[in-house]
Amino acid sequence: MASATSEKSVVTRGTSVRNRKKSYYVTDVTKLADGSLKRETYRTDDKGNSRVKVQEVNTDKDGKLISNEISSTATAAERKDLKNPNSQMRKAISQQTKNAGDKVQQNETEAAAGGLTSIGKKNQEVVAGGSGNTALNEVQTGDNSRPSGQITTDAKTRDSFPQGLRYPVDMASAQDVIKFDMLKYEPKKVSGFGFSERNKDRASIGSVTLPIPGGISDSNACNWGDDTMNPLQIAGAALALGALGSDSVTGGLGGALGDLKNQVVENNQTVKSAIAGATASAAIGSDINSLLGRTQGVIINPNLELLFQSPTLRPFTFEFKMSPRSSDEAARIVEIIRFFKQGMAPIRDESRLFLKTPHTFKIKYIQNGEDSKFLNKFKECALLSCNIQYTPEGNYAPYEDGAMSSYRMSLQFKELEPVYNDEYSDFDDTNIGF
Repeated sequence: MASATSEKSVVTRGTSVRNRKKSYYVTDVTKLADGSLKRETYRTDDKGNSRVKVQEVNTDKDGKLISNEISSTATAAERKDLKNPNSQMRKAISQQTKNAGDKVQQNETEAAAGGLTSIGKKNQEVVAGGSGNTALNEVQTGDNSRPSGQITTDAKTRDSFPQGLRYPVDMASAQDVIKFDMLKYEPKKVSGFGFSERNKDRASIGSVTLPIPGGISDSNACNWGDDTMNPLQIAGAALALGALGSDSVTGGLGGALGDLKNQVVENNQTVKSAIAGATASAAIGSDINSLLGRTQGVIINPNLELLFQSPTLRPFTFEFKMSPRSSDEAARIVEIIRFFKQGMAPIRDESRLFLKTPHTFKIKYIQNGEDSKFLNKFKECALLSCNIQYTPEGNYAPYEDGAMSSYRMSLQFKELEPVYNDEYSDFDDTNIGF
């Protein structure tokens, strides 16, 4: 099976227009080295600036459908139109796909004749207002990731894997599945008080589709912890904040001390004693509560409270048992295992001075060709471990050609970023979301 090589892929982009609602749809068609085609359709504005993915269609080199997935971000009207072969939207996208396919062929011909300096570039064409007039033409590099400085990876590094690997090989197109897309890792850049967002629409460099396993779950959590702040610490904080908030350090301290006198010192003789005890304990290096407990039978109120401390990153574990029924299926299983093992491996640079971040993964559950609204969504994930059991039945019993009779693969992922409240707005209330 030929490997899909991004350096030998040709990507062309065009736009189809849905006149009924003045919506614009840009279609990216990618031909990979193994001859397979990937068509991604996005909703965009009339300038092609914003993009929301609505559909992804994959076919093999012979034009046979591998997958047809409608994204959860597609509207109800879009889903209806995408499923209707006679809809204006489907016809426009089909025509655009044909035009893009012609461009792919033209680019390949020109590249073979030396007309292109890099086949890995793509033509971008955005048609404004459905008039058919080209509003923008530009040539861009096909790789959306940002490289880490000028570090050059080892020449043997693999950054392109087969698209459309699946087990079982005769999996029904209507079966509920889990899909793993591999992505080149994209580092972030400093932006204001935080970091820039990663490009969520980066091109997949390989994919595997498997049946949804049993025991799937997710666990959303936040770190909360006990925290205390006694009145003396509060008073110290008031002094510090008062000084910071005043044009005059003296004035700031004076205002804070005045509030402290009004609120604490004049209220109660016991409080005065506590302040005096705090001063004395500080002088001898003792704990104030130890001194007050021994002399007055009290402690300073710690104002204990459970406070939010930090978000957490969600882990996910999947286990698959794969038993080949033919030599072809055994070969696919080997490719799938290789896909995950090599994809998660660190990447060396030519000098061996640095290690680059391994590839990452985009995961999604698919039901009826669409992102499932009844199961959780995933953010971009790192593959932490890939464990393979080659004799899950407990005995070594290979086939005649040496293939194992069964494999058990356990994958442990963790998301790169926490899930935030505002990100649920990407889904309507009929979706579980993250």
